[in-house]
Amino acid sequence: MEPATTAAETPKPASPLSVMLAGIMLVAGAIIFLWFAPSSYQIYLALHIVAVMVWVGGDVTLTTLGIVFERKGDGEALAQLGKMGAWIGTRVYTPTLFAVFALGAVLIQKGHWGWGTFWIDFAIVGWGIATVVGVAFVGPELGRIDKAATEHGPTSPEVGRRVKRLFTVFRFDTALLVLIVIDMAAKPTF
Repeated sequence: MEPATTAAETPKPASPLSVMLAGIMLVAGAIIFLWFAPSSYQIYLALHIVAVMVWVGGDVTLTTLGIVFERKGDGEALAQLGKMGAWIGTRVYTPTLFAVFALGAVLIQKGHWGWGTFWIDFAIVGWGIATVVGVAFVGPELGRIDKAATEHGPTSPEVGRRVKRLFTVFRFDTALLVLIVIDMAAKPTF
């Protein structure tokens, strides 16, 4: 029997086999479900929803972890979260947010929704704000936090000041993204 992993130990990474099998299951399931979709609109809608789920879900997760680590006063965990956020932001969230927009535009055309509808306009403006905040501020600030943590230590006042500012902005960004999801689901008609 193996001893339990302590907090100081790093857990072993997932086995390549389980990662591969989960990937095969996802791809096979997606192909089957999308192959039998009644129209291309449902295919684009499914892809749009998955992209939104990745982007908004990741944003909510990072914000929640930031709040937890901030309340605990865990500067090292916040610094690690900053590193992970910077890495995943450039490799996953940024490409995904552009896929969300492109697929949304296709859905507007294919669904004959029409531009100039409040819920569509709100989503586009919100997407634009969230994109600018994420690409122009959040991503670069995560890099600056990582650099400050390396130079001054993860519990330094410089890191603390930057993290507090980042998470203040991040909370509003997350709230905006969730409002966009509610807007798109409810389709309010003012």
